[in-house]
Amino acid sequence: MALCASGDERTSAAVVDFIVIGAMRAGTTMLNDLLAQHPEIAMARMKETDFFIDTKNYRLGTDWYGSQFAPGARLRGEVSPNYSKARDFPDVPRRIHGHCPAVRLVYMLRDPVERALSHYAHGWSMGRITLLPDQLIGGPQYEGMVDASRYARQLAQYHRHFPAEQILILDFESFRADPQPHYDALLRHIGAAPMPVPSARRQNESSELARVPKPLLKLAQGPLRPVLTRVFNPAVRGQLRRLMARGPARTPPEFTQKLRDHLCDDLTEDAATLRAMTGQAFPDWSV
Repeated sequence: MALCASGDERTSAAVVDFIVIGAMRAGTTMLNDLLAQHPEIAMARMKETDFFIDTKNYRLGTDWYGSQFAPGARLRGEVSPNYSKARDFPDVPRRIHGHCPAVRLVYMLRDPVERALSHYAHGWSMGRITLLPDQLIGGPQYEGMVDASRYARQLAQYHRHFPAEQILILDFESFRADPQPHYDALLRHIGAAPMPVPSARRQNESSELARVPKPLLKLAQGPLRPVLTRVFNPAVRGQLRRLMARGPARTPPEFTQKLRDHLCDDLTEDAATLRAMTGQAFPDWSV
């Protein structure tokens, strides 16, 4: 197991061997579930610990971070898609490298336009986005959506601190179509023993969260989240979520062609840069 070296901002150290850095709405919940079923791996109790973000949980310190992982596992990993949102959360790659220079990184991608649209739908369901699609264009929430889909830009931030061989790029569409070879590559990358792809126990819980009344959701996803994570295991948290999901679903408005066209215009250049950076074709993408 790799021990994170002490960085220049902490005197203690936490243990983590690999981090799935994103992208948001690109199958990271599925990856977390598949990896959690591997007998050698302990995934963080809190999916999306956001530990390496200074405005979120970094202030809690590495002892808190270490407490997120069950003891005794050969490998420890976490999934935090906010680590690949450089516009909103800058300097994450430098902070990760300061603590964990040998960590293995995993970046799961999907069609950048479809990812951004899913980002919008999720934000609407969670009550974080209230603007209609055409009202969104050009505003700060739109820019945040686009930034998270600019994979080449995100990857360039990590290449400043990590060699390319420490970062595995996975395509969500390809993974879903033929999971075993991609799962094999993932396990090799993080140093885990090979195994057949387990069944995904749960897909992303957005459909349930969209039915939780907004005041309860705001509490559960805000100040109560660290307490719920510490006290209840993932299975119990899922039961609580299902109990709260009693209201009508918040259904996002239909995406307009205008929004799709703007996203295509804003993401085509970055997608071309990504193909040049990685040597991967991503043939099924829209840009």
